[in-house]
Amino acid sequence: MSTEVLHGDVRARVPWIDTARALCVLAVVVMHTTISLLVVVEHTQVDVAWRQIVDAMTPFRMPALSLLSGMLLARRIRAGWSDRSVRASVALSYWLYVVWLLIFLLIAVGIGWSMWLGPLGAGTPYQGAQAFVDQLILPKSVLWYVMALAIWTVVLAAMHKVSPAAVLIVLGTLSVVSFYLPGDGSDQYRNVLRYFVFFAVGVYAAGLIREHVAKRPWASGGVAVGAFVLVAAIANFGMDDNVDHVLTIPRDIAGAVIVIIGALALTKVPGLGGVLAWAGRRTLPIYVMHVPLLELLTMFPTWWLGALDSEIVHALAPVVITLAITAASVGIHALVVRTPARVVFTLPEAWRRR
Repeated sequence: MSTEVLHGDVRARVPWIDTARALCVLAVVVMHTTISLLVVVEHTQVDVAWRQIVDAMTPFRMPALSLLSGMLLARRIRAGWSDRSVRASVALSYWLYVVWLLIFLLIAVGIGWSMWLGPLGAGTPYQGAQAFVDQLILPKSVLWYVMALAIWTVVLAAMHKVSPAAVLIVLGTLSVVSFYLPGDGSDQYRNVLRYFVFFAVGVYAAGLIREHVAKRPWASGGVAVGAFVLVAAIANFGMDDNVDHVLTIPRDIAGAVIVIIGALALTKVPGLGGVLAWAGRRTLPIYVMHVPLLELLTMFPTWWLGALDSEIVHALAPVVITLAITAASVGIHALVVRTPARVVFTLPEAWRRR
């Protein structure tokens, strides 16, 4: 994962991209927070409603984040694999994946059971080590996206001379096929295939999005909303899930554009736009650290669970916990990068000099 994609490139900031990235990653945290709460609280209508909300976010979260990541890496990828910056991006992405997968393993072995760390904590320490080795190839945790950025960048950079239309057709097919791959719910490698096409759209349509969508938000937003509603209506009207799988691609591309339009609008809101853009420049620590922090909350719920007896607090809990975890992640990151432990967020100095 490049620092441009989830942490931010301080050399050239685009506020609406930062804001859109923040919306996507915060939506991921809200989803995982909601699911975590379902484990430790007695289910109420509020919990059911929140689960429905996070499910409704599916066409927006990862499609938009993948597309935005492709936009940010478009110039490097289209320059080809010979570009040193492409190789650096791939090295950083996979380094971050391995380092945080190891951290997840240590946490999982330490606590014995883990909701979000999957197979890493599902057995003995030896079995955890086996799962770690397996996941160096096939991801089964929320870190899948970090690994996906490395894979996607390698593939598209190697194919930079191939017709974008041909690449998109192949990736669109793989996206549909991903729904039919065997899995047990934690096989996140299917997401690597499913969302690759959105990353590629970001790479190939970066200029179009910047010049037309960003500069004509009302027209672009109207088209995107219309397309989203139409495609979703067709998919929901029928009874065949296979049709729904095929239509996820146009629906989710429209969803990604809607996120961009929303981000453009939010950047104009005094205060809020600036805060979201600020968070969007720090999405790496939020993304990789929210799961361990949620694990701690679900392991030791007694000190905060009583507050949920209040209906208002219960209703706002996913938002409040998300904001708290976001603040904690950013704060921990700010401290860590001032120490030798900064290597958990960046390549070792010796490697960066190469």
